[in-house]
Amino acid sequence: MKVFIIFLFSFTFLFTFVAAASEKSDAIWQKNLQAQHIPLADQSYCYADERGDVQGKNIDQRVRLASVSKLVTSLWAIDLLGAHFQFQTKLFIKGSHLHLQGSLDPFFDEQKLFFLLSQLNDLGFSSFDLITFDKKIQINPDAQIPSNEYPLITRESNAQNIKLFFNTASWSDVLKLNYAQMEKFEKPGRIRKSVFFETKEVRFLEQNPFDNDPSAKVLTYRSPQLHRYLKEMNIQSNNYVAQTLFLKLGGSVLFEKYMNEKYGLNSQQLRFFTGNGLPLIANKVRFDNFGTCRVIIKLEEELHESAQNQGLELKDLMAVPGSDGGTFSTRHYPSSFKNSFVAKTGSLFNTSSIAGAMSSQSRLSYFGIFNQTEDIDGAHKIQDEMIQTLMNELGGPLPFEYSNQQFSTHTEENL
Repeated sequence: MKVFIIFLFSFTFLFTFVAAASEKSDAIWQKNLQAQHIPLADQSYCYADERGDVQGKNIDQRVRLASVSKLVTSLWAIDLLGAHFQFQTKLFIKGSHLHLQGSLDPFFDEQKLFFLLSQLNDLGFSSFDLITFDKKIQINPDAQIPSNEYPLITRESNAQNIKLFFNTASWSDVLKLNYAQMEKFEKPGRIRKSVFFETKEVRFLEQNPFDNDPSAKVLTYRSPQLHRYLKEMNIQSNNYVAQTLFLKLGGSVLFEKYMNEKYGLNSQQLRFFTGNGLPLIANKVRFDNFGTCRVIIKLEEELHESAQNQGLELKDLMAVPGSDGGTFSTRHYPSSFKNSFVAKTGSLFNTSSIAGAMSSQSRLSYFGIFNQTEDIDGAHKIQDEMIQTLMNELGGPLPFEYSNQQFSTHTEENL
């Protein structure tokens, strides 16, 4: 009987403590919204408390997600492809003909083209009469540069880019400088000091002319592992990469089907039109990705579990404020918060959001904060204040080991 009374007292104390903490964070939430003159009705925040229960305000209200969508795209990608998946570009060479067979690599950019040229020169190739490519080659020289506009990539643009890069004698001063800078920052000997290449003709082919041709030389270029792509995508909030991945995985129809079958979510709880969180404009009507705070917390937890099952942690997929730059370059937290939470931000002209996981003294707490407002600066102040409030309510930060790594679109592997 005494044991039961002690247990009941302890449970009552914990319940009272959690309730009081939730009431405190709710009060601070309301106070900060009022200070920024942001209406209460359209705002939502939630977090997992000491027991793992979801607390907050407007937890089940549908909200625009903006670039927090990229976390869900990341989950879909590592579920379907695997966190260690590598995109493969195959080079078939026969005589003076090179055929490129792609895999919709979202980071087929300037840096990768420079690397391929250097590798081909190392292997003794410096010219081709003909270079052909298939429909899964998608070249975007500026893939690493964040942009809100999805570039128009066509067979013609691919052909123009291949012809440009594979004719080094006609490179502009800017292109020469970019190559020199890349070579400078690589490990000694990794990239040639200079490259030379020339080609006469470039064109698209529906079919691989050397498929099942044993006399053709086949080289395989493997990209960095997918989790490295996702990490960079989430740090920089790269819209091009997120949307390219989303389309590769099957787009909105297959996304909805997958989320329903795997996670039991219907289109009223989670609806995606794009993989990056930018709105879809169709017939002058705007369609935004939406979800609820509770759903995002659930999917963050699923992302963490999926990552751990593949030998990774959330810090391997998301930005770590205080160490990683990107969208957190202009946001500041107490020094004790460094390496104590991971997060993804989102911003549209009428939406500001942030979601992630806090490493606190009491537990790993998933959280989300969604502000529907045009006052983005005000929303940032609210979000940063709430993160500190929630972390302190959970006993304060518990930093984890972390050091950021330089990102490259090519690997240590050679052709």
